[in-house]
Amino acid sequence: MGPDFEACGQEFVKGAKDVYSHYVYRGPVHGVLESADASLITVEGCRALCGTGIAYYPWKDSSNSITTWVLPIIGLLVQAPFESNQAWRTILLLARWVGSPIAVLSYILWNIKVTGKCALMVDMATKYDEYPASDSEFSHMRDSLYILAIMNQYSVAPGIPPVEAERLLRLALFSNLLRLPESPNDPTSLVKRRIELASNLREDRKKGVIPVFVSFLWFVFSLGLSIDLAFTDIGTNQTAHNLAIGFLMGWLPILVLASTVDRNLVSADAIRTKLNRLIYDVRCALVDPDTLATYMHDTHTTPEDFSWMHTLGDMESFPKEFFHDFGGQGRSHWHYGVAHPLLAGIESKFMAGYGRDWLRQGYAARLAIVVGSRNINGLKMFDARMVWQILASLLIIGGSVGGAFVLSWYTPTVGLGCRTGGYLIYFIIALALLVIEMVVWWLTHETTHTPDDHVARLGRGLEKRVSSFGHVRRRPTTRQAMRKAFRWLQSLTLRDVILNSIIRPLEVANTGWLTYTVFAQTLGAFQTCDCMASTWTGEGGYIDFETYQYYAAHGVYLTWGLATALSLLVLTLGLAYIVFEYCTQAHLSTEDYPRALRGLKHTRWCKKHTLFIRILPDVLITWGKLAWHKLRRGKTRRARRSLVWTATCKTDPPVIEARNERRVKMEVDDGGFSGRHRASLHGKAEASDGADLEKG
Repeated sequence: MGPDFEACGQEFVKGAKDVYSHYVYRGPVHGVLESADASLITVEGCRALCGTGIAYYPWKDSSNSITTWVLPIIGLLVQAPFESNQAWRTILLLARWVGSPIAVLSYILWNIKVTGKCALMVDMATKYDEYPASDSEFSHMRDSLYILAIMNQYSVAPGIPPVEAERLLRLALFSNLLRLPESPNDPTSLVKRRIELASNLREDRKKGVIPVFVSFLWFVFSLGLSIDLAFTDIGTNQTAHNLAIGFLMGWLPILVLASTVDRNLVSADAIRTKLNRLIYDVRCALVDPDTLATYMHDTHTTPEDFSWMHTLGDMESFPKEFFHDFGGQGRSHWHYGVAHPLLAGIESKFMAGYGRDWLRQGYAARLAIVVGSRNINGLKMFDARMVWQILASLLIIGGSVGGAFVLSWYTPTVGLGCRTGGYLIYFIIALALLVIEMVVWWLTHETTHTPDDHVARLGRGLEKRVSSFGHVRRRPTTRQAMRKAFRWLQSLTLRDVILNSIIRPLEVANTGWLTYTVFAQTLGAFQTCDCMASTWTGEGGYIDFETYQYYAAHGVYLTWGLATALSLLVLTLGLAYIVFEYCTQAHLSTEDYPRALRGLKHTRWCKKHTLFIRILPDVLITWGKLAWHKLRRGKTRRARRSLVWTATCKTDPPVIEARNERRVKMEVDDGGFSGRHRASLHGKAEASDGADLEKG
């Protein structure tokens, strides 16, 4: 039988001036009771007078909390993009999403950013009011960029040379004249393969958006009901602290809806097989001398343009499985994707200079995308602009947890106790997991899965040192076991060690801690003298037995309002961004082409009429780039390297000057190509790539 704090409080208030005067708290008081004349009891007095047990909530109140919060939270979680028939991976994935939400949301927002960049490039490829036919170069480019967006959800097999891999992907996705092995006489076989693949990807994409939004509305309804109860029908402290649970989990609908935008496919393994087949066929075509000679003849290129291909025929460097694992929705640690390195080179060297209708120059588009400037680091590129997604994720999780923390902190007894301490511990562990992942990423992004990896070097060093003691007799079985252990150690990477020894245990522990915190509040496990007194810091140390009407009369609404405003602001802004990205990217993945064009038309209209929202950020970024350029004395790019949405075309796009019928030289100012790029004019056949736009 737990303590009855209501009866205990009434007894204490009656005898506070005489019988229980030695239990009266006379220390400092903070918060709404600072200037109030309330009867406060010490923790020792509470233990002596009320008992040391737990005053669990009645089942009626606990079941109400379960239907209000626990079931909506579970309803949201089951809508997350889990994989079928993968029980152990599902458990680890659930622990990752719940235990490390800052890192997970950073990856998801980054992937949404990349997919949004693909959709933006498709949008900006033609004039504002131009919508080409389904067999146009615009449609082909839309397919290529969508395939790239899907590829971005997969991890590249370890050990593949990053520079050669990046160039291979450019040819596989954007070349229109390479003949695949199964159709050596068809110069459009690669285009047909991409059209078929893009159609299959769009058909296999999960469509379950409506159930996710229904679960989200259930969560929002519960949140609104709790806010109404807390501010209009103040009773026990359970009402306020239940509202804090809603604030604490306010990031969950954002994460689940974000994973809807960054949606996975029905069968990730089947799609991976199709993507690998495309890359493998392109590689086979390039390593075949006759096919390569035909391609160079069709495109008027030289062997010098393909000098990087010497590793394509090496099955050890380029295994048949180019993509080896599905890493979308933040399920894989340190997943960066293959899309951004390609897009960054195309964008900064070509599209940013051309702006809207960049595909009107068929020669320039193919030159920049297939043969033109490339990222010198290949796929091993880390863009510092990802820090914005990390900060946004930190703001979303921090704002949600912060709202719960503020509400529970200023609900008497003011201070750090079991509830506020639980929220703080959860956030600190989640933040620590983010920091660990980023630090390991920074330390290993150049050396992971190479002989220079820290753990591989350690294994080689130990093996060398032990082998130097050859004069010491060992049994053959011992030598064999030691050799096997060293080989195993050399096969590991620093990322593997950190992942299995630190990150995953912390994710599981943090998931368990959050689960405990939610159920402890739901069942009333925090209803003890020590928890109610907020004794974790010097702020508390006492318990009051006043009603919440008394708190309201002394200004508790102000702090509750601030906490509510903080959580609702974060929730609203996060959901608005997710919905906006979903709507403006939908045309890229829409299966029916006429519907996709209608969606693109609506997207352009929406962006045109909300352009004023982006004026201030664009001005600040432009001024910042200019100031940094002057501060570095001209050593950095002056213009922006990003493609910026506009409704109008540029009046002075970069000029293509034809030197002869086979070669072109592109000279572009600082906003387009940097330096001079000697490459081929794509001849009559490749010129047909841009024929649809050039006719216009």
